[in-house]
Amino acid sequence: MVAALRVPLAPVGPRPAVGPARLLSDRERRIVRAIAAAVIPAGSVFEAGGEGTVLRYEQWLDGANPLQLRLLKSLLWTAELAALPGTGRVLSALSPRRASRFLEAWASSRSHVRRMLLRAIVIPVKVAHFDDRRAFAAVGCKSFHLHGLPLAEPARWTQQVLDGRRLDDDVELECEVVVVGTGAGGGACAYELASRGRAVLLLEEGDFHRRDAFLGRTQPMVKMLYRDRGMNLAIGNPGIPLFAGRAVGGTTIINSGTCYRAPERIFRRWREEQGLTWFTREALDPYYARVEAMLRVGRARFELTGGVGRVVARGAEKMGLRHRPVDRNAPDCDGQGVCCFGCPTGAKRSTDVSYVPAALERGAQLVTAARVDGIDVVAGRARGVTARLASGRRLRVKADAVVIAGGALMTPLVLKEAGVCRSSPALGKNLSIHPCSKTLALFDETIDMAHGIPQGYSIHELEDDGIMFEGGSVPLEMMAASVPWVGRRFVDLMARYRNLALFGFMIEDTSRGEVRPGPGGSPLVTYDMNAIDTARMQRAMALLCEVFLAAGARRVYPMIPGMEELSTQAEVRTLRTMKLAPSAFDVSAYHPLGTCRIGTDPRTSVLGPDFETHEVERLFVADGSAVAGPLGVNPQLTIMAMALRAGEIIDQRLGR
Repeated sequence: MVAALRVPLAPVGPRPAVGPARLLSDRERRIVRAIAAAVIPAGSVFEAGGEGTVLRYEQWLDGANPLQLRLLKSLLWTAELAALPGTGRVLSALSPRRASRFLEAWASSRSHVRRMLLRAIVIPVKVAHFDDRRAFAAVGCKSFHLHGLPLAEPARWTQQVLDGRRLDDDVELECEVVVVGTGAGGGACAYELASRGRAVLLLEEGDFHRRDAFLGRTQPMVKMLYRDRGMNLAIGNPGIPLFAGRAVGGTTIINSGTCYRAPERIFRRWREEQGLTWFTREALDPYYARVEAMLRVGRARFELTGGVGRVVARGAEKMGLRHRPVDRNAPDCDGQGVCCFGCPTGAKRSTDVSYVPAALERGAQLVTAARVDGIDVVAGRARGVTARLASGRRLRVKADAVVIAGGALMTPLVLKEAGVCRSSPALGKNLSIHPCSKTLALFDETIDMAHGIPQGYSIHELEDDGIMFEGGSVPLEMMAASVPWVGRRFVDLMARYRNLALFGFMIEDTSRGEVRPGPGGSPLVTYDMNAIDTARMQRAMALLCEVFLAAGARRVYPMIPGMEELSTQAEVRTLRTMKLAPSAFDVSAYHPLGTCRIGTDPRTSVLGPDFETHEVERLFVADGSAVAGPLGVNPQLTIMAMALRAGEIIDQRLGR
């Protein structure tokens, strides 16, 4: 069967630049200016927060949807009015020094809610201020990246990409398999099916971006590549930012390229607890090997791990911990350090430069800017999907099989919106996220995190205990967002940027969350971190502080209330014995998994071991949501290996 495409496909072209509209009132601009002046006061090496910060903040708002705009404005007004009870004046009426003292009280507060609110208020202001060449020049570090070789003419496969923003009419297409999503799961599954001669149509909610669009700067790239502008938050006992991509390539386009096989103990648990007898290391090895060959996985070069890799290796070696550069999918990496904002050289083998082009070369088709909102089911069998195009038109696809691969945040929402699998008790449940935190250290030697792989080095001593240490370099503006302080203490620390090293860790969580439909079609995520995971996080934090001290750090900054900085082993011992709540940690997450997990029992899983939903025939899921539980390592390799297996099963199910 050949896909019957009723409109010609054309490559995506550049979009005209549009200047930002006036999105803030004069009063709201005064509030932003007051926050900026309080957070980044005059007298440091940096220009004080002021009108330039306001302009860049407003540029950040440009293109936000109405809900996001209301949320950000409500945060500004929260800061403005919160000063009134204690000072008798609104924040914008206070002097910069007094406003700084007011915000510093929030930063050091024991109240988790106050600290979380302050972060939400000041992080966009900090990024807007420091995402500027003058800020980089002030500390003498690189403020831009260089592209690699000039772009070649568009490859032939780009002719099979249809931009849903350009369509003026409704479209009806026909294929054998429609795959919704182009990330780790969708890209690999589509490739497998196209390689087997199937007529495959890929649908992607985001856009297709050529690498010359990757500017390496935080604000424009987060707006362009991240789902909901990076504003997804898991609501719980800490609030946890949860990041995912929204473009051809999915989250693989914004991750750090780390590639690990899941340990056998994970699959043993799946076999014992969920009856997934096929999942053994031996059975998965051939699929892992195929993924590693496609992505050209190899060990990162030590020199590209930068100053952070150097000091972490030194500290880990002194402590007798196992450590090494991470395995990555970027064989030609030159260490520009902007992996999380789209690789400008194409060295990182995200699915937009690996599996998706390979699928298109084998005859698949791709429609971008298409958000699926319906799944056609006839007599209990999936027969296609419907989608809203960014142009405002409708797309209808007829297919013999449907594969949903929108990721663990969006796939359960797609199924719920389409009205399928709603009777499954597990739909949207069982969310694991690999909670992450980090520690910062000040050295006398130059570190210069403007150069180096963002996640290039690892300590894997505690891998079997569910703790992985991974990290590397972050640019100046992201460092500013990572430091919860404000005022003089904040800018004095930021002035030492070239001497600062940041390293992080993630835990194999036993906590579980849930994904529900939220406002505007965005995911509403709830997740509470339990006592077991909190203890793991505390153990990891203390060990990382020891590593930095062993490496010769002058000061270490765990940023824990009551232990924001330390410099001695005695203080580390105190940190180990403190009674800490989950809200004490600055947590983020990047690996949502399990919200449509595979299993043998329909009461506890959404999919069977064959990746087909329990309720609807020929409706499959092949992404992180299908993963049966946390992996303890970065998941993209496992998601891709499972997606190749899913493609095999779908091909066999369709027959000839």
